[in-house]
Amino acid sequence: MKSYINVGMFGMGHVGTALFRLLKENRSLIDNRIGMPIRISKVVVSDLSKNRGVDVSGLNMGTDPDLILEDPEIDVVVELIGGVTLAESIIRRALDKGKSVVTANKALLAEKGAVIFPAAYRNQGYFGFEASVGAAIPIIRTFREGYAGDEILAFSAILNGTSNYILTHMTENGTEFDEALGQAREKGLAEADPTLDIEGIDAAHKLTILLNLAFGGRFDFSSLYMEGISKITAADISFTKQLGYRIKHLGIARKSEYGVEARVHPVLLPQQHILSSVNGSFNAVSLTCKYSGSSLLYGHGAGPDPSASGVAADLIEACRSIIAKQQPRTSPVNVPLKSWLPMEIVSMDELQSEYYLRFKVMDHPGVLASISKILADHSISIRSAIQPGTSAEGKMVDIVLMTHQALESQIQSALQAIQPLDFMAAESQLIRIGG
Repeated sequence: MKSYINVGMFGMGHVGTALFRLLKENRSLIDNRIGMPIRISKVVVSDLSKNRGVDVSGLNMGTDPDLILEDPEIDVVVELIGGVTLAESIIRRALDKGKSVVTANKALLAEKGAVIFPAAYRNQGYFGFEASVGAAIPIIRTFREGYAGDEILAFSAILNGTSNYILTHMTENGTEFDEALGQAREKGLAEADPTLDIEGIDAAHKLTILLNLAFGGRFDFSSLYMEGISKITAADISFTKQLGYRIKHLGIARKSEYGVEARVHPVLLPQQHILSSVNGSFNAVSLTCKYSGSSLLYGHGAGPDPSASGVAADLIEACRSIIAKQQPRTSPVNVPLKSWLPMEIVSMDELQSEYYLRFKVMDHPGVLASISKILADHSISIRSAIQPGTSAEGKMVDIVLMTHQALESQIQSALQAIQPLDFMAAESQLIRIGG
């Protein structure tokens, strides 16, 4: 009979350090909830000399993955190194050896899920990834277990705290994107290279994971449409506020008569929409189910401490399974492996939406009429129009149009026809309306 559960951890950066501190500070609470003590007995890192701000004197630390993976006494492997290649090797080897695995690696699960999840199914241990989406917000458990008897019809989600903070700062302070990004960096919410956050890649990783859980199929990350927030301007924020909207960066998914629609991009939401009030670095998921109706999950979706909390929840569940000598009670992605089949995402060209369009044009007579005619030729009708005064130089003006429902393919074709016209002074702006 084991007297404690051994944990091997890969990576001791911000999240790993926070997890180490959480397990130490909450030791009596966690041991009581599990019914047996757990301990992090070995840690593998890339740099042994790094000061991690916590006392690691009692840890067996090294740089060779075999320190953990070849130790038969390690019961649970926690992967917190991020990235794809090395993390995939570590997780697959750990699963092949029958160890329970906990990870927060959304990029790996989104891009290599077709390999990782089947390996998790074959494994005798627990596979947890709660912190991969929404950090401490129990999104994974809610999708997989809370609505196991219901049908998820649609959900819209703010999945990236950095993008949400930037848009909030622009909305509340009237700043341009670059200044808001600088503020996010100062607060530690944006990396030196923020591409994953601001271009929608991080949110698309998370949306792919949620698609697998919500709709019980295997979705291809590379087929998911994604668009970031780097082209949003203070002018767009100002105009949309006048029109009664707020700009949010969303992951959107729904079942329709055509199949599963899914994409990541900026969206205009009415100011009274529940997601419009989700500000700063917070995350939220608004979902609709067939029987239970509408629900909202909200909280800190990023950061070392919330992420550590999510990892700890999985770690405790893994330990409970080990003590009870049970195989996992729930499938990693909500359905048996034989039923986890590829599912297609409806092409963006086939989707319909209302649109916000902004054109920066030279202030000549007939410009609005020319744009309106091209839109009409593409079966796009205009719901409203704003044409503010000219700029200080008197040379350029913004024209803002709100359209009725139109096909994405039609709107894109119309913009391609409008952009080369000689009165166009900058690239046109398109933001879809509604989540």
